[in-house]
Amino acid sequence: MNFDQLNPRLSCLFLEGTPEIVTQAFHDLNRDMNSKFVHVFLDKLERYATKPDRALFLARYQERFIGFACIINYSPPPENVAKTSIELLKTFACSTGLMVLPEFRRQGVASGLVRCWEKWAAEKSRNGVWLVTRKMAQWYWYHFHYSVHGIVTSKGTKKNILIKGFPKKFHTETEPNILHIA
Repeated sequence: MNFDQLNPRLSCLFLEGTPEIVTQAFHDLNRDMNSKFVHVFLDKLERYATKPDRALFLARYQERFIGFACIINYSPPPENVAKTSIELLKTFACSTGLMVLPEFRRQGVASGLVRCWEKWAAEKSRNGVWLVTRKMAQWYWYHFHYSVHGIVTSKGTKKNILIKGFPKKFHTETEPNILHIA
């Protein structure tokens, strides 16, 4: 029996990514990645850790980075989206990546990272968060109340556009503490 399964919640630290920790995060997180895309991943981590219109959040457990999430203040909506959707999505932040190493999944790490996105977007006065996903729509709906706002087809693959609007007053009492490292 795997004893980790007995405690489904992992106590980890959520950090806002900075240029100083990107190299270690990249080293810890790229192991399962297709070697053709590793340089793209490093570039993304660096951009999200340095540009003021976006954020990189990292989950660290026992001095090792085990997950990341990226969000941007504004991203153009996918092609072929209705005009009314385009206007709505302009007011929302856009999540552009979420990953947790396989051995740390189902322990609350991704949930903490999603809450980091939401807190960041609310602090930036965005009306909510939107994202595009191929497989995880039900997970976002069940755990975070994201709803399907549309479907796009890219290279023959159908993907869901998910949104979550924020109430006028966004509550942060239950949000994870994000450590800002300078």
